[in-house]
Amino acid sequence: MKELGKAKRRSSELTTLFTRLYEDSVLGRISDDQYRMLSEAYTTEKRELDATIPDLEHEIEQLKESTSNVQRFTDLAKKYVVIEELTTEILHTFISKIVVHEREKKRSKNSPQQIDIYFRYIDFPTCLDRPEKLKEISAKTDE
Repeated sequence: MKELGKAKRRSSELTTLFTRLYEDSVLGRISDDQYRMLSEAYTTEKRELDATIPDLEHEIEQLKESTSNVQRFTDLAKKYVVIEELTTEILHTFISKIVVHEREKKRSKNSPQQIDIYFRYIDFPTCLDRPEKLKEISAKTDE
């Protein structure tokens, strides 16, 4: 959020600077070459900021939505503090889908099998057979 505020302030400053620069050029305080050089630099910086600001706003919206989703999940979890029996209602409340992949060796009961569980309001699956993958995903979300 700080970065977005800084970008918006700088964009506003550049508009003011460009206006003053134009006035200085018209009044003959700076040469045409100086005007062109500074004008190009300010215009380039402003264009970059104008492209960056919507991206930052979108990223902030995604973070807010993610936080909201985590809060929804936490609120649901509080409702089911003690689960004595796993019911269909509880499964539908917490889980959006379960993906069961093929076994590495077909027709082998002892061959590893990947199972991904996608929880509601959380953007990544839990990887039951790959704890190292789960740690990797957790590390990315902590950044």
